[in-house]
Amino acid sequence: MSERTIEITLDEHLARRMRARAADERMALEDHARQQLVNWLGDWGLNFAVHVVKSGETLARISRQYYGDATKARVIAAFNELEDVNVIRVGQVLRLPEAETPSTPAPPQGPLPKGESPYIFGMHDRGAEHLMQAAGRKGWVLVTEALGATRTDWGSKSYSDLADAGFGVMVRLNNGYGHNGTLPPSSLYANFSVRCGNFVERSSGCHIWIIGNEPNLAVERPGGPAHGEVITPAKYAQAFLACRQEIRRRPGHANDQIVMGAVGPWNVQTAYPGNPSGDWIVYFRHILERLGDKVDGIALHTYGRDPYPANITSELTMDPPYHHRRKMFRTYIDFMEAIPASQRHLPVYLTETNQNGRWEDLNRGWIRAAYAEINRWNSDARRQPIRAMLTYRWERHVGDIWYMSGKSQVINDFSQALQRDYRWYRQ
Repeated sequence: MSERTIEITLDEHLARRMRARAADERMALEDHARQQLVNWLGDWGLNFAVHVVKSGETLARISRQYYGDATKARVIAAFNELEDVNVIRVGQVLRLPEAETPSTPAPPQGPLPKGESPYIFGMHDRGAEHLMQAAGRKGWVLVTEALGATRTDWGSKSYSDLADAGFGVMVRLNNGYGHNGTLPPSSLYANFSVRCGNFVERSSGCHIWIIGNEPNLAVERPGGPAHGEVITPAKYAQAFLACRQEIRRRPGHANDQIVMGAVGPWNVQTAYPGNPSGDWIVYFRHILERLGDKVDGIALHTYGRDPYPANITSELTMDPPYHHRRKMFRTYIDFMEAIPASQRHLPVYLTETNQNGRWEDLNRGWIRAAYAEINRWNSDARRQPIRAMLTYRWERHVGDIWYMSGKSQVINDFSQALQRDYRWYRQ
């Protein structure tokens, strides 16, 4: 193996001490330094993934895809001896140290279970089923429930009408809303998990359960944004794993999908050791790393910044220090690229999308453009498919500005999107 000289500049006092220490041990300084560096390096870099650069890729994007962190572009550059992290060429072969090659997800075999839809269309809340049925595209319906954390509460719901009619059904299990917190205080996680198990055991028509919502947002903390308990990735994972264990031990629910709740994009309110800037993608990745193989699906949220369809495909990025994160609808790609390789076989559900503001009662084609974008993503068989994109939301609630019900032009946009045969799965 060829050798290479690496020069290190040291201050005079440190260099004198090193030479003297090597002399004291009767060992050449070069040999001693080499052995120390080899011990420090260990087997790091002996395992690597291989990536062939495709048109439109950047080193930062490749880094996000494999590591979930665009700043590791400098690691790839150093490992491949690239002089400029901004210059790569199509067809170039890169070695990515300590990265796993993402596998192509295997599609499910045979007919889908009742309560799952092959279409990516869907709505947050009941109410738009007639539109999907009329178009012959029975997509997804998501229902949210506030359960509390009382262990003796056996209250339940039935979603069998949706499943029996051929719709996909997802239910999000929250402790509560607002100051009550999407999760309860951590001292009540065990109680909350039992309450979730009770609810699931007595409910019918659903086997996909999402635990909590946007835990990185201060408004979702138990106790409220000012003085509530911060939900770190460690705490979310603790609650999630307890809920998953409790639900799956209930009769008839051993194979239910227990889905990680969506992380709020662009939100930096939850900082903690290891993520001092509160980066939402790092928060997302840290949860997944803690869950490992004890998670059955992943929920995402993605939003536009305005009502203009042309900006659905915008690659505009955030201002520093988040300039490596997408600013517009394609923030979903940052999440997808951050999913660890070992979890890229999991179902992904995009459970909320809108223009990030009040729906104007105009049909600009924004909804059609959003569904077309997700269909484009899914058209590449190498990518982890997104099984649903749910427009947010149908129902009108006090203080909620995002409702679609009664807005005929927005509804027309959704109905026109339904004319396309956008599926994540074909038998």
